[in-house]
Amino acid sequence: MMPLFLRNAVLSAAMSGLLFGCATSQKIQVVQPGDQNFSCNAIKDELGKLDKAQEDIDSKKGVTGTNVAAALFWLPGLAYTYYDAGEATRLISDRKSSLTTIYNNKNCTS
Repeated sequence: MMPLFLRNAVLSAAMSGLLFGCATSQKIQVVQPGDQNFSCNAIKDELGKLDKAQEDIDSKKGVTGTNVAAALFWLPGLAYTYYDAGEATRLISDRKSSLTTIYNNKNCTS
């Protein structure tokens, strides 16, 4: 059997890993300098990058090792992961809307 102090140290290390290892998503600025200067193709490319960023966010919300551990040991960590993913998704959606408006104002065609 593991001594109590060693077991507590292992548990503390695991909890620290969960606290600092929560899956966070990169946040983007909705409107960025130079957006108005993008060509139609550059806007399409940026929209494609946003789709990939959304896929990355969605992958963090599923059944991952971090999420399972958070659910078992530290439920607030799991809640934060989902909140963070929701915030990142909102920013991506707002950026897509902003870029789509620019795209339409430039009379770009699909």
